[in-house]
Amino acid sequence: MHSPHLTILLPDIRSAHNVGAIMRTADAVGARVWTSGLSPHPIVDNDARPPHVADRAARLIAKTALGAEKTAFESHYHTFEQAIASARGLNLFVCALEQTLDSLNLFDFTSAAPLLLIVGPEVEGLNSGQLAVCDITLEIPMVGHKESLNVSVAAGIAMYAITRG
Repeated sequence: MHSPHLTILLPDIRSAHNVGAIMRTADAVGARVWTSGLSPHPIVDNDARPPHVADRAARLIAKTALGAEKTAFESHYHTFEQAIASARGLNLFVCALEQTLDSLNLFDFTSAAPLLLIVGPEVEGLNSGQLAVCDITLEIPMVGHKESLNVSVAAGIAMYAITRG
């Protein structure tokens, strides 16, 4: 059962392992998953990818999703902008999980509104144009020397914080 409260968007996440792990956690918290751009995704109706590419992505995702790719995955959008337009059409409050000068501590954030949480590519993160369309930017506070977490770990922390907060 998907929560109407949380949808997570994965734009250009290149690792099928990370996508599958995020889908597994999304299923655990009742969130739905959207992918966009280059993100691997399960096979969809009218899939534009060559069959061997779609099959390989689906197999790789299934290794870590362990069935959640059938329950948590909802949609793939060709572009980030299409996903945002869909979110706005559903009146979702758009949040980015990214470290910026203006980001708020994830653990201080609560919202009764249905949310779209965007987690971006690991190395470069979300770009300024993607961040500009967000209503708010949230970050996971870091106290060690590393300034980031694996995207699937960060997404998992955020999904639990948002759905349990």
